[in-house]
Amino acid sequence: MMRDDGAQDSWKESDIMRISKELDLAAPYPGVAVYSQSRCYTGATGGEMIDAIRYEAPNRDRSRPGMSYFCKEMYRRLSPDNGRTWGIIGEVYREDPFDRDVPHLFTPQHFRDPDNGLILSMHITQNIDPAKRDENFSDEGINNRFRRTMYTVSEDRGRTWCSPRPVVHKGQEYDENHWGPGLFHGRNGGGADLSTAHKMPDGRILLTCTVNLEDGKRYQSGLLHARWKPDLCGLEWEWSNYISVPPTQSTQGCCEPTPTLLDDGRIFISLRCCGDQENKTFPSMKFWVLSEDGGWTFSTPKPLTYEDGDIVWSPSSYAGIIRSSVNGRYYWIGNILDRPNWSAYPRYPLCIAELLPERGALVRQSVTVIDTKPPDFPEKNRRRYTNFGLYEDRETKEIVLTLPEQPKIDWKDFTADGYCYRIQVEE
Repeated sequence: MMRDDGAQDSWKESDIMRISKELDLAAPYPGVAVYSQSRCYTGATGGEMIDAIRYEAPNRDRSRPGMSYFCKEMYRRLSPDNGRTWGIIGEVYREDPFDRDVPHLFTPQHFRDPDNGLILSMHITQNIDPAKRDENFSDEGINNRFRRTMYTVSEDRGRTWCSPRPVVHKGQEYDENHWGPGLFHGRNGGGADLSTAHKMPDGRILLTCTVNLEDGKRYQSGLLHARWKPDLCGLEWEWSNYISVPPTQSTQGCCEPTPTLLDDGRIFISLRCCGDQENKTFPSMKFWVLSEDGGWTFSTPKPLTYEDGDIVWSPSSYAGIIRSSVNGRYYWIGNILDRPNWSAYPRYPLCIAELLPERGALVRQSVTVIDTKPPDFPEKNRRRYTNFGLYEDRETKEIVLTLPEQPKIDWKDFTADGYCYRIQVEE
């Protein structure tokens, strides 16, 4: 199939799914990766959508070990026709990777409240010290101590936004410095994650967060509970209990929680965890928990398995969950491997599988590859398929993923175009 812009679509079919891949947004210049992670319909009906685009680039300061990233450009865009065409809306944000005085921003996430039409946008800010190594998955992560969550609200379908406000836990002891349980700006930090927000029957909005309290537990996960103030001028925030995974099961704790709501009111959450890279005493896996009380407390984390109890082998990487309106089934999307591994790689293939949330299990026969490394792409370049946006198309009812195919050539070049994957599931 040839699109209007001349790009070639690719199609493949399984017994239970049909998957298409198309170019969404080519890298505008070399050395940037295109991220689109927060598409959101702006109205109760119709095809108008808002999105946020981030051009990520490497900070090539040779005085620092490893590689860090910065936002070369970031902007919101608006589509009047269900994502067929887009136009930039608002200001374009650009950052200097060496500016220590200005908080650096991560891609904003969008959620339209179905009860009042307001659009909530969450984003993380983080102060950067270019002279120090930011070791994200360690208690040595200096920059993590300045990571925090901000929010802003639009009353006009994403055209304008109020000034950003900090997320602060409800109660007299909390303020912009002591902004959450165990969280003190400049001492430790955390932030909201990529996962889709959920509206609860009692009016709460549930969002996910990951924190590092620097208390020896490495990363911990939880839910943010938000309620609109009576005059809708802002939100009141409360934290759930934190979820932790011991170092005998994950060397990095647990992060990037992904929730879904069950019909009986329980909440299932998938967790990213990492194996023992140094000694290989245990592999990387996805863990999961259930909440029986609306997202305040959680069960003991358990490994994600198939129906027969076999472990789902998966690297330390992001996963998403979506419930299809076509058949009411839950689908887990992430990297599934055919053997154990002990790190965050490889991040291919990217797969989709039916999830049985009450059992913490995937249906083995439903596992379908969305995309994977081409046979001729060098293994050393570590092609990855991860950190995707996820939503259901209002017109077609397809599950839609947006992500960069990274890297396009190699990590030294860094360039990565953004792609759109459409998944049509069986009724």
